[in-house]
Amino acid sequence: MKEFLKDRFNIVAIFFILFGVLIIVQLVNLQVINGKKYDEESQRKLPNIRRVSAPRGNILDRYGVPIAVNRIGYTVQIVKTKMKDDERNQMILELVNIFEKNKDNYYNSLKNYLTIKPFAFGKSIIKSQKSMDSWKKDMVLNKKDVSLLSTPESTFNYLRDKFKIDKKYSVEDAYKIMTIKYEMLIRGYSSLTSLCLAKDLSRESVAEIEERHQEFPGVFTDVDTYRKYVTGDTAAHVVGYVGSMDANDYKRLKDDGYRQDEIIGKTGMEEYAEPYLKGKDGQKKIEVDIAGRLTEELETNPAIPGDNVKLTLDLNMQKVAMDSLKRNIENIRSMADGKKNFGDAQTGAAVAMDVNTGEILAMASYPSYDPSYFIAKADDKEAQKKIDFYNKNKLAFTYNRVINGIYTPGSTFKPLTSIAALESGVITPSTPIDDPGLYVVDGHKFTCLEFKTGHGTLDLKRALETSCNIYFEKVGVQTKIDNLSKWGALFGLGQKTGIDLNYESKGVLASRAYKKSEAFKRANGGKAEGFWDADTAQASIGQIYNSFTPLQLVDYIGAIANGGRLMRPHLIKKVLKYDGSVVMENKPDYTKIPVKQENLNAVIEGMKAVTQEENGTAVDAFKNFPIKVAGKTGTAETGYEKNSSSNALFVCFAPADKPQIAVAVVVEHGAWGANTAPIATDILSEYFNLSGAGRSDDKLKPDQIEFTH
Repeated sequence: MKEFLKDRFNIVAIFFILFGVLIIVQLVNLQVINGKKYDEESQRKLPNIRRVSAPRGNILDRYGVPIAVNRIGYTVQIVKTKMKDDERNQMILELVNIFEKNKDNYYNSLKNYLTIKPFAFGKSIIKSQKSMDSWKKDMVLNKKDVSLLSTPESTFNYLRDKFKIDKKYSVEDAYKIMTIKYEMLIRGYSSLTSLCLAKDLSRESVAEIEERHQEFPGVFTDVDTYRKYVTGDTAAHVVGYVGSMDANDYKRLKDDGYRQDEIIGKTGMEEYAEPYLKGKDGQKKIEVDIAGRLTEELETNPAIPGDNVKLTLDLNMQKVAMDSLKRNIENIRSMADGKKNFGDAQTGAAVAMDVNTGEILAMASYPSYDPSYFIAKADDKEAQKKIDFYNKNKLAFTYNRVINGIYTPGSTFKPLTSIAALESGVITPSTPIDDPGLYVVDGHKFTCLEFKTGHGTLDLKRALETSCNIYFEKVGVQTKIDNLSKWGALFGLGQKTGIDLNYESKGVLASRAYKKSEAFKRANGGKAEGFWDADTAQASIGQIYNSFTPLQLVDYIGAIANGGRLMRPHLIKKVLKYDGSVVMENKPDYTKIPVKQENLNAVIEGMKAVTQEENGTAVDAFKNFPIKVAGKTGTAETGYEKNSSSNALFVCFAPADKPQIAVAVVVEHGAWGANTAPIATDILSEYFNLSGAGRSDDKLKPDQIEFTH
């Protein structure tokens, strides 16, 4: 026996025999004794529910031209599977590395609370001790453990232990794992419901994840829809943009069924029409294998797409308004003389309204911005630079001057003064008022533009034609401030119009009440004063204490045009389901103003003279215009005229004898009201199709752009 064992070949033979026996025993165990059990487990089908995202509704112009639509993209989802912590952590790290390699964004709300380069608390809690304390309490089960989160580094170490991330991982890799584990913690996931890890993935990431799917149990890719803005900066202030929900959004919307990872409207129509645009998610009941891969689809409740919102905007007119603002503002700057025009015009607004329906046909605020940058990927450096530029630039690109900007109206207020005086019986259209060039009230000297001689004796028509300040100052003082403020309020000035956009400014209407208000006291060192005749004189020509939005101006001028109906301006024409059925349709909505038609007619005659008579302040802009226009220029002082240009305004409607459209234009530091009239001319030319081009091939059409639910 000893001799046998001494033979090394015999020893090796015995080893292989024993090893072979062990393998055979294990094979018998796997395939015979427990073969059925393991086979069933490997083929086991697990029930699973997957969400089917509802496409957001489209935003279209009045002719169906797409403004905001959807495109197809990819998401990565995960469901819970049986895995050891270290296996799951390694899988998460591999996924994050794929995302980062292909420059894809993945959910990382942890960065708002904790960062590692350098170690620091994030922007969501760093400025508020209350928010920081609240977040730390949410992270611990035992209140005593809050002390373990005293510094950013100790917080990182606490979370590393909490998420069972091994010390073998570097700080950078541990943080990558931590970001996904944090999403799993705060948003939750299970074997039945998935958690979205990343949206709008590149094809490279999708291909690699699918190719290596055996390494990623419970992970699957899916398709989703993403917002696309078709028209760039043409209608940005109207359409707005979408974005991810923040903590405040979620708190406000969670009871309406919103999830934390959803995209919602942030500004403009995207925000206002959110209840219409948001669809209803569907569900897929499926079976998956133990790796989370789809094996069978059992039942599907399809998603219901959001409603399409058709606006009242004419996108071609909108483009004309934007282009004209840009071109004419540049032209105004080029005419700087260092006296009245200091070459400081850079911003402006224009709005056009159907006077008989209240439909807004164009709403242009210049300069504008491209909403596409706000939905670009976080690593899009160009987009981030643009957003920083928009947010930091003093021109306030994202500011909608039509509904938010409040401007002293200047002489565009004079038609209102005329109506108040006529309705109060202070004047008739033919009452002569003398303008000697100087008018003194309460010791204040008011001068005429024609100071040496004045305009002489004027009636209402000629006073509006020449925009004579002294005429309206005298008439205003006789009419008294109470009547001016009464009729200003009836015509909607100094109050919100009810436009279907959020955050509309109210403006200010000069009145006794305003001079007693807290707002006036705050602006004047706590003093409340009476309303003097000198105040009334200035208010009568659209100066002191009067500040309105361009939208209020176009609404007020529209009410003069349509016989005294103050329309509720609106941007939504109708809301349509995906099948074309009507959900909501706006009808003309107005308040009837108790104004006599003969008084309106007298004012309209004066406004027609502004654009048609020899001394009209806007006659040059309409010299060859084939349609009669009733208008009024306005040059509004800002109080800084020594080195800054006055604001320039123009309001009008056309045709003058059978009005259809009203336009209001403001150019900040535009120097003279007449400088803004060409912008209105361009808008009216497009509306009346004076170029004869109609909706030509070079203009946008609904079938030019593919868009999808």
